[in-house]
Amino acid sequence: MAWERATEGDKGLRHWTGFTLIAAALMLAAPLWSVWAPAMPDYPAHFASFALIENGRPTSAYHLQWVFVPNLASEILVPWLARLTGLETALKLFLTAAVFLWVLGPGAIHRALYGRTGIAPLFGAFFAYNANFIWGFFNYYFAAGLSFLVFAGWIATENRNGPWRLAGFTLAVTALYFCHLFAIAGLLLMLAGFEVAQNARLENRDLAALARRAARVATLYIPAALAFLFLKPHSAGDDTAFNLADTMLDRFESLMLHAFDDPAYVLPVCLLGGLGLALLFGKARLHPAMWGSLALLLVAAILAPEWAAGGWAVHLRLPAVFAVLLFASAELRMTPPVRAGLAVLALVMIGWSAWSLAQTWRGYDRNYRAFQAALPGIPRGARLLTVLDGNAIGMQSDQPYWHMAEFAVPVRDAFTPLLFTTKGQHVVQLNPAYAPYAAATAQQGSPPDIDELDFLASGRMDADEDMALVTPYLKYFQCHFDIAVVVYLDGKPSPAPAMLKLRQAHSFFSLYDIVPDRMCARP
Repeated sequence: MAWERATEGDKGLRHWTGFTLIAAALMLAAPLWSVWAPAMPDYPAHFASFALIENGRPTSAYHLQWVFVPNLASEILVPWLARLTGLETALKLFLTAAVFLWVLGPGAIHRALYGRTGIAPLFGAFFAYNANFIWGFFNYYFAAGLSFLVFAGWIATENRNGPWRLAGFTLAVTALYFCHLFAIAGLLLMLAGFEVAQNARLENRDLAALARRAARVATLYIPAALAFLFLKPHSAGDDTAFNLADTMLDRFESLMLHAFDDPAYVLPVCLLGGLGLALLFGKARLHPAMWGSLALLLVAAILAPEWAAGGWAVHLRLPAVFAVLLFASAELRMTPPVRAGLAVLALVMIGWSAWSLAQTWRGYDRNYRAFQAALPGIPRGARLLTVLDGNAIGMQSDQPYWHMAEFAVPVRDAFTPLLFTTKGQHVVQLNPAYAPYAAATAQQGSPPDIDELDFLASGRMDADEDMALVTPYLKYFQCHFDIAVVVYLDGKPSPAPAMLKLRQAHSFFSLYDIVPDRMCARP
């Protein structure tokens, strides 16, 4: 067939297709280095946590408690690296490595399947800008990328079933478990599906052979399973919640984002639809060893709960993993000139995506820098409360400012209720005196609106159905906090309630002193 002859004679193409993935990874990571702080909603909280870990000493509000939680990738790597490079550079290096894993890991899978690197994984690189990256789910994003490399290694060494292979991959899976729990679950789906498919292909569904394959995979997970059962501490908010009907659009939107709250609709449809058409007309194929992994990931991506194991947005974790693996599993049956043209087009579009994200982040970065410049006006040891002025913000995205006050934690020894301190999930923990006034679960991870302050100050937690669920720790907040960071962006600020006294007004936010009232004298 023509495409087979083209592939056999395409030795030159094999030399440069791998470099296209490196070029894509470099472009996708570039926006991280164009700003002081990327506009990922969780970035400031992670930054503050890493600063506390690097410092290693307790503060007035926080202390460190090292436990065997499956959520340690960045908590271990970033503070350690920061001793060599500084915290800001270390964090960007960690995120850069994570982007590279999402681009080169699928390329390694493709190479393990086909013995060469084609251009199909290049189209999967678009999905590196997914909801997990844009939100700043650092540990999962890094660990999911690492799972691609582990899976590629498992495929490449399939014919080596000696004890050293099992020992090495058991160690890798255990390390992945401590990076992030959901990543090891995703890897299990990949491994299980691959082994089932290979049993059907190579062993004619022989049940004894399938049992041996299953035993090998199970062996990899024994230390991780023991760690989960006996070492993982109980965490707050371990309930599992499904919300399938209302989250289907979110699952699709999580595939690819131009920036926060700016999901791409056309490009994922074009990429997935284009691959579908190529498969339909014989211009592409999926490796037969991958149907099991893809099927399991697709089902899990559609049916994953919204909440599980104390974590939110579980339903956003797997859609992009499926999409990336889909392209890693594909081989395009096209002549070298066509593939070269497609590679150039893909790189141009990836460059545009990176440039667009960098431009968006620069706007947020100016605001972050303005807040950073205002930090000397905050007294050391102050207890800060972020408040959103929803009427002034309007339809603009406020999530990148939810954790902005956490920039004050390492600089001003401040306390904020939204730093990541959930018991059983994080290394940084609250000192007992502050625990009643901080979010206890991920469900309590958003700031109040300025319209809610009067109700919270008077203890009327039933004024809004979500108030008792989301902000129970803010009841009588005026008795426990010193300064409110009120964010209004470029809108007209709303009138401040009586317990707020203006301290400093800035370009998109204001600092207010929180004045205790008669409610604070209650026993």
